Amino acid sequence: MSELSFRKIELSDKFQARELLAKSGFRGCEYTFGNNFVWRDVYKVEICFFEEFYFVKQLEGEDTRFLYPAGNGGTQRAVELIDEYCRENGLEPRILANKDKAAEVERLLPEFIARPVRDYYDYVYFADDLSELKGKKYHAKRNHLNRFAENNYSFEPIDDANIADCIELNRRWCEENIDVDDNGKLEEQVVVRESLKHYSELDYIGGLIRVNGVCEAFSFGERSSEDCFVVHVEKASRRYQGAYAAINKELVDFLEKKYRYINREDDAGSENLRKAKLSYHPAFFEEKFYITRR
Repeated sequence: MSELSFRKIELSDKFQARELLAKSGFRGCEYTFGNNFVWRDVYKVEICFFEEFYFVKQLEGEDTRFLYPAGNGGTQRAVELIDEYCRENGLEPRILANKDKAAEVERLLPEFIARPVRDYYDYVYFADDLSELKGKKYHAKRNHLNRFAENNYSFEPIDDANIADCIELNRRWCEENIDVDDNGKLEEQVVVRESLKHYSELDYIGGLIRVNGVCEAFSFGERSSEDCFVVHVEKASRRYQGAYAAINKELVDFLEKKYRYINREDDAGSENLRKAKLSYHPAFFEEKFYITRR
């Protein structure tokens, strides 16, 4: 009988999960407790703490997948536990892992193969690049910032006193950007609302920009590793050119060089989002692979 017993993730799991996540030091956006928690309903997230591992299971039926577990346990043991669970539950093992872990699994367990999933690659940037925007490659970004700077704007950290302003901007953003048939954006908005609802409980770090006293942009996230901060959410009004460029830079500056890298997550296969993320010139991709049986 499988030794893994999955259940729905709860806020009370935060401390134990983060302890194991910190031990792994993975930079991927999936390796943050906030990400696991706020996607719990959309992705049917269930978790299991076993031995020195933090297991995360997502989706259902033939779509079921597992994140390579965080923690101190060995690679072969981790895969064998997931494989055993899948056999007993009539599932094909499908494990999402970074490049290093995928290669290690293939070396230790030749019956498994790893295939890249480009749409899930995270875009990781040097924090200094996003803050300083030096050189010709950032000329257009500097122009956007200069245009935005013509407005009477201010930046402030997000806290309990102004979270309602972020919620109101998000409501406006939805009206401006989402069609009723756009399931991807509708699901994302479920996650954004959950993130704002539990902002303090999840210990998120972020800030908002006001123009003439009105919230017109906000962004927030959390650390994934000692040297990497993940930006989970970034929203800005259409009313001001350069608002996205401004909140991007302001948040990085607010972090005060505590992190070398900024992970701005994946593009989910969206060509427009891919173009936008590439325009900031990532330092590297946090590559993702599906590990399955050959």
